[in-house]
Amino acid sequence: MSKDTTNDVRRFSTFFLKKHHDLQIGNSYFNRNIIWSINGNETGRINYELIIEAENPRIILDYKVRRYGAEEWNPIRYNVPLEAVKCHFGGLRWYFRCQLSKDGVYCGKRVAILYSVGNYFGCRKCANLTYSPCNESKSFRGYPWKVLTDDWKADEMYNNLRQTHYKGKPTRNYRKCLELWGV
Repeated sequence: MSKDTTNDVRRFSTFFLKKHHDLQIGNSYFNRNIIWSINGNETGRINYELIIEAENPRIILDYKVRRYGAEEWNPIRYNVPLEAVKCHFGGLRWYFRCQLSKDGVYCGKRVAILYSVGNYFGCRKCANLTYSPCNESKSFRGYPWKVLTDDWKADEMYNNLRQTHYKGKPTRNYRKCLELWGV
């Protein structure tokens, strides 16, 4: 039996935070929300408070959950510590600390993405998730199946291109299509 994959659940990442906020150590405070949707229909909402203090950087997740079939929503609010690691060429890389326990043992793993685990968010290991290629048979990952999937990816990418050339040169995405097609 295959495990659930990381594509099947909601996720919250430090990459999203870095893209939408200036993550500098100091007394920075942000209060925003995220809305998850499928085909324009809202499937979930979470409010977060991002507090980047020198001593205790953290994010406070605030949302509501309910059991399957229940009418009543239960509010959940908890802290997830943030950790900044200095990069080799300067700057900082931010991580979450997983706050869940698995088999009675506190995780505390440093991760860039938190996944929905029941009513809480935690690391991939605590959520018992895998990446989608890991559920595929190894015999379907190589030749000739890889060639077929590369062709399908290239066709899909080509159909989504706005333009193939810019100022007489092929665009980067068009070059990727050509590379996948083996041209």
